[in-house]
Amino acid sequence: MVWTTTLDHGPAALNRDEIIFAVEQPADGEGRGGGYFVYSLSESAEDGEGDPFKLSRTSFDSLDGPDQDVLEGLVLDWQAVPEYLNKNLEVVVSTRSGTGRAMGFWRVVLQPLLSEVLGDGSDSSSGSDGYRSRCRVTVTSSADTIREFARGLRGDDGETVVLLLSGDGGVVDLLNGLSDDGETTKVTVGVLPLGTGNALFSSLHKPLYGEKGPSGLVLGLRTLFLGGGRAEALPTFRAEFSRGAVLVGAPGADAATDVGTGERSNAAQVQVDHLIGAIVASYGFHASLVWESDTPSYRRHGAKRFGMAAAELLKESHAYDATLDIVSPSSPTYTRVRHTSGTGNKFNYILATMVSNLERGFTISPESKPIDGKLRVVHFGDVGGERTMEIMMGGYRGGEHVGMRWKDEDEKEDGVGYEEVEEMRVTIYEEDSRWRKVCVDGTIVEVPRGGWMTVRREVGVERSRVLVPRDVV
Repeated sequence: MVWTTTLDHGPAALNRDEIIFAVEQPADGEGRGGGYFVYSLSESAEDGEGDPFKLSRTSFDSLDGPDQDVLEGLVLDWQAVPEYLNKNLEVVVSTRSGTGRAMGFWRVVLQPLLSEVLGDGSDSSSGSDGYRSRCRVTVTSSADTIREFARGLRGDDGETVVLLLSGDGGVVDLLNGLSDDGETTKVTVGVLPLGTGNALFSSLHKPLYGEKGPSGLVLGLRTLFLGGGRAEALPTFRAEFSRGAVLVGAPGADAATDVGTGERSNAAQVQVDHLIGAIVASYGFHASLVWESDTPSYRRHGAKRFGMAAAELLKESHAYDATLDIVSPSSPTYTRVRHTSGTGNKFNYILATMVSNLERGFTISPESKPIDGKLRVVHFGDVGGERTMEIMMGGYRGGEHVGMRWKDEDEKEDGVGYEEVEEMRVTIYEEDSRWRKVCVDGTIVEVPRGGWMTVRREVGVERSRVLVPRDVV
């Protein structure tokens, strides 16, 4: 619930990193009153006790020079609310994303803000019916909720804005629910980062991140309420799979998991021939990491789960038996990628991405820019656990891994491959199903031995639009 505190000092006493926006208070008929309401969000640690969110509204009568500086770019004009907020609003609350904070965020933060900005319909004299009459809320109850929700939007003739309270998995579920060749759907997505990695959101907002700076949720709310209608086409790729590929952990499957090995029993496997993605498609260490960290035991640790699962995988230092072929922008045919490190032409890492960051602090593709529509591949051979960790740490230093080179035991030079592609194909020869998992935006697919995944950049296809911050692109 929003609460108001009136302070004599100005907004300069507040933490700008917590300010969502400010609005000017209307003066009375005699010109008295005025001033500003400043809305702020503070957050506790993900694993802390009690409610992690606190939304506050602070009233100030007047502003001086320092106060104006603090609020620069953060003042919302009541008369210029972004146009997309006056469309049909669909709020999707993903209860399983991240550490399960989405419902609390909706109730404590987003719902009160929508009521403040758009009205709740209680003031009939204003002529506004508020947000409630055109805002529908969908709360996930299963792994298939978002896809079913998206299927209901197919062929929608009017503009629909989906406020997605989830992580990257919610994005891919939405895209694949909307996907139907021959149909177009006018959907604009506003992402509020409540997942674990939040790669799409982090990449879209990367130019706004400082050394510390506002949290992702504060930035997401600023984009939503101060975005000025910046809805851009979301670039996508199409991942296709060989016959016999199945979704792992599909709705209805037995998700019983041995945390020690990551092995799961999939009693109800669902065959899949393709998925639409917007973030990442991978095989090797990244795909195994996403898969094996997705257990109740790991998920309760939030983003820390990746480091915990990574430590176990690095101990095994598995070399993935696969081939990689790519189509570059300058060539119409496949070219085989080879590495000299380790045993034969095995790989530790193959990842195609359309974003720069997999997490806020982890840059996987330093040349990627927000919604530039380019597909880039990062890959390296069988380098062992120690060097894999060294390469991964380069990602936490702004993407230094892409320049890493070394010589193998035979003095042959090798390194981390990084290039722009139109398409890639990974063919997998592993016997053990544990090592035949591929990842598409957090969704895991198991391909049969000798099977493949191709990833192709979609050109001239607009499946949805996404809200982006002002002045980013």
